[in-house]
Amino acid sequence: MVLFVPPIQQSQTDSLKTVVEQTDNDSIKASGLYNLSKIYYPYDQDSAILFATEAKEISHAMNFRKMEANSLNIIGVSYLIKAEYEKALSTHFEALGIRETLQDTVGMIESTMNLGNIYYRLNDPEKAVLQYHEALALAQQINHERAMSLLFNNLGSFYRDRWLAFKDGNDFTLAKDYLEKSLTLKETLQDNRGIINTLSQLGELYYESGEKAKGIEMVEKSLEYSEELNDIEGRLSSLGTLSDYYRDEQSLSKSLAYAKEAYELAEKTESYYQISIAASRMSNLSALNKDFENAYEFQLIHRASKDSVFNDSRQKIRDELEIQYESEKKELENQKLTQDQALAELTITRKNELLWIFISVGLLLLGLAWHQRKINQKLRIAHHKLEETNQKVQLQNNQIQEQAAQLKTSNKELKKANKFREKLFSIISHDLRTPFASLNNSLDLWQEGELSLTEMNYILSNIATNTRSASILLSNLLTWARTQMSSEKVEKTEVALAELITENQQLFAKQLDQKELTLHNEIPAEVTLHTDRDRLRFILRNILSNSIKFTPDGGEITVSIDPDHPTAILIKDSGIGMSQAQIDSLFNKKQYSSVGTNGEQGTGIGLMLCKDFADSIGAKITVSSQAGRSTTFRVEI
Repeated sequence: MVLFVPPIQQSQTDSLKTVVEQTDNDSIKASGLYNLSKIYYPYDQDSAILFATEAKEISHAMNFRKMEANSLNIIGVSYLIKAEYEKALSTHFEALGIRETLQDTVGMIESTMNLGNIYYRLNDPEKAVLQYHEALALAQQINHERAMSLLFNNLGSFYRDRWLAFKDGNDFTLAKDYLEKSLTLKETLQDNRGIINTLSQLGELYYESGEKAKGIEMVEKSLEYSEELNDIEGRLSSLGTLSDYYRDEQSLSKSLAYAKEAYELAEKTESYYQISIAASRMSNLSALNKDFENAYEFQLIHRASKDSVFNDSRQKIRDELEIQYESEKKELENQKLTQDQALAELTITRKNELLWIFISVGLLLLGLAWHQRKINQKLRIAHHKLEETNQKVQLQNNQIQEQAAQLKTSNKELKKANKFREKLFSIISHDLRTPFASLNNSLDLWQEGELSLTEMNYILSNIATNTRSASILLSNLLTWARTQMSSEKVEKTEVALAELITENQQLFAKQLDQKELTLHNEIPAEVTLHTDRDRLRFILRNILSNSIKFTPDGGEITVSIDPDHPTAILIKDSGIGMSQAQIDSLFNKKQYSSVGTNGEQGTGIGLMLCKDFADSIGAKITVSSQAGRSTTFRVEI
């Protein structure tokens, strides 16, 4: 097989090979071999692997770790192109390990992105997107705009493909956001070739989502960039896409115009493959336009071009076979002439002698060949077993790495949960013990006869209040504890928000009447949120309870939707407000419960559990307040 090497690269290759052969400096030799591998890997992966492996070994011996990791990266990319994915994975993991040791952030971005590309090729997009997010986090740390533009594009492609498959609105939003971020960065970097690809993807995304005008606009911009850069393949792709879109929009004249331009451009490329595609499109559009004569003509061109693509391939095979046959034929003729000449020069007395020599040599060669065949067979078996062992070891290493990552994540979550529970039980030990201790002391005094009936009735009233507070605490704890069980999972459905507020309003009807509070439910009946109904109800119940507790008699509580964010719920009261210090410690209290405007007792635990529930459904709770005037809780889903 003869490989094409561009003239400029061939000159660079020759120069580098000369340097590698003549130098005695290992550092220069390793650098030269690495640069050779970078030139070769796009079109000759085996040579690239050979050069990069030698560069890696020299670098390892010199303890030149960065060059060693760079060489491993080229080897991994070469294996990826060859579709040897397991080798590519193990090589990139090895390179990543070195780069993490060196704290080479740019190298870590490169390795992590390449691992994502491999998982994508292995049809494991979920693992791929995890690698892309990890690489993106590193790129954002050092503000590496080039890497960020590529990763945004990759993530956008992932969510676009998933949206096209499942039509999940969240996937569409993510795809659009990532692709638009990629486009912005590429425009800043003036990466016009990269812009072509991103615009094409955005165009398809918008068109398929129903924003067809915007989709067509994006593809037209992609076409403009392709024309400026004289990117023939980009132009052909954009022209074909625009023709198809206008055909779907019943604008046959525009569709034909773009298809005709694509066909004329394909003819200039003299590529039978491109001509075949363009002619097929022209044939179909002509038929739709009732121009059956042109439809027939373009169909003939399509078939002829398609046959030419096939015939070109067959002709190359025939030419190679003819060259091989002629070479073998000439070699056989030369051998025959040589043998005839040798036999003519032999004397009759030497013929028998030579014959025995030939027979002996032939037998010896046959014996050696048989022996060598046995050795080769054993070597093949041993090599096969070694490869199987290596594959098992690589698989085990990958499993160990995955388990280590999972264990690390589990440890973090466990520490966080333990810390939360410690805070929880410290509050429980205070707020749950207090009402029962008060009840016990009061009963002791009553039994001893030290309390009058009037005093006992007053104490019983306070005990009833404390008992209600303890009951609320227990209710909250039971709700929270149920969600901690393995069987209790987040179940998201479409929740009618106005109905949920009405349920809570009915629940607190007695407290609202006692304090003459007005609760305004300003949420439209048609508003729904996609979330876990029970957990959202718990959050809203505790916030409303808090608002009732700290709003003076005759006050107002209003529940509405943030006009700028339709998934954000606002709960505003005309209560006593809070200082900034109180707000900062609201969800992470070190103090215990505080008394309401009418002496209501609380547990201090409700809002902490609200924060835990909000985290479990992906919600965010924020608070704004004016001391002495009002407090607004904002719950964004």
